[in-house]
Amino acid sequence: MARKPAAKPTVKRAASNPRRPRGTGASYVHEQLKNRILHLELMPGTLLDETEISRQFGVSRSPVREALIRLSAEGLVQNFRNRTAIVAQFDIATLPSYFDAMQMLYRLSCRLAAHNPNPAKLEKLRRDHEEHERALRRRDIRNMVRLNRDFHMTIAEMTGNPYIAGWTSGILDQGQRLLGLYGMHLPDRVSGDFLKSHREILAAIAKKDPDAAEAAGRADAQSLIDEFMNSLANRPGMRVSFK
Repeated sequence: MARKPAAKPTVKRAASNPRRPRGTGASYVHEQLKNRILHLELMPGTLLDETEISRQFGVSRSPVREALIRLSAEGLVQNFRNRTAIVAQFDIATLPSYFDAMQMLYRLSCRLAAHNPNPAKLEKLRRDHEEHERALRRRDIRNMVRLNRDFHMTIAEMTGNPYIAGWTSGILDQGQRLLGLYGMHLPDRVSGDFLKSHREILAAIAKKDPDAAEAAGRADAQSLIDEFMNSLANRPGMRVSFK
């Protein structure tokens, strides 16, 4: 179990945030905190103090508590009994299970989307992919991670199954954090083939070819797994020799 860190200010001041719509306190705090967690502005283990957050967002503690409960249900926050919370940390022991779930959902969502592709969603998928290609050329890792999530979330929505969409959303949230933490060397290694599996997924769905779509989804998941493992293997401490 993760240790509770000593209390300290953690959440950025909300003075620069857009004005909060009236009557949407919990939703607003949830959205803002989730965005900061996914973009690693709030790192794993960061303390989330209800009083401090309520002061910074200009809301009472009730909507803050509700937002933290929602984030906990999404696996992004860990709540303690004394109403203290931290940004959820990664448990290395669960990574094999996470990778299995990610590959299964990629395969399943791609297969189901290819059975009856929605034209509007398919067009959005094309736009997301084109933007991803531009981000790749710029070596823009932050937008590449975000666009990978958007791409697969659109596919999950194309299945027409809200349960698959919900499960995929949770898997992608954790994946966005993992890639953000361990993908810092990614821009040095990517090539024009990096998005090959995305192009194959898009083509297979457009052709209504479930088998090809599933195969491309499997390949895409495997490429992310391989990239993550390579990122770990290339960390400086892994290359130090003590001979």
